[in-house]
Amino acid sequence: MVDSTTPTPSAPPTPLLVIRPLPDVVFLYPTLVAALLCGLVVQLGGASGAEPGATGIVFTIVFFVNLSMLAFEYTRMTAVALLLGGVILGLLAAMYPGLRTFVHDVLDQPMFMNATFYWVWSGGFGVLLLLVIARTRFDYWEINSNEIIHRRGLLGDVERWPAPNTRMSKEIKDVLEYALLRSGRLVLVPPGEQRAIVIDNVPQINAVEVEIQRVLSTLRVSHAE
Repeated sequence: MVDSTTPTPSAPPTPLLVIRPLPDVVFLYPTLVAALLCGLVVQLGGASGAEPGATGIVFTIVFFVNLSMLAFEYTRMTAVALLLGGVILGLLAAMYPGLRTFVHDVLDQPMFMNATFYWVWSGGFGVLLLLVIARTRFDYWEINSNEIIHRRGLLGDVERWPAPNTRMSKEIKDVLEYALLRSGRLVLVPPGEQRAIVIDNVPQINAVEVEIQRVLSTLRVSHAE
């Protein structure tokens, strides 16, 4: 007698989402770009006839504006207020020649920095950014339909939470950080937990939110079937 068995279909692979949040220092990459461009301008300035003192003021403005992102939170209201303030200042400068001259004199202060300064700054920023990005390989989150897992450290420390029925919210509070890396904050509340899991500086936050909804819905769909 020959037994015939029906092969059991293999279960589909469990969807897995890996989230690697970034440290705040990555938002200084515009300063790295400014240092590289200013270094090129100064290096080639003899041939191009560029004003050598102008690169210093440009780099300084970019650096301090970029640095302010770490010191303050540019909410939507703050961004609108700054935009309106710039428009009002421009209108006043157009109406009053004295104010226009004052603004021009402030921004026309030459700051002389040689090419070596910019190469050192760009190299230092570049190495720093590479190191913090490498760190995300050892500190990241995994989300599947069953668990939320936080892996961190060289020794692979692990924390686990149940994923089913997890509540999720997305926050985009700093519009400049969102403009630079499309980043935002992810808040997860697993069932039975009093404290929320807060993951800051998640790049491509909108795409991550959609993917998390897809991953977490897999278990609900399988139960419904």
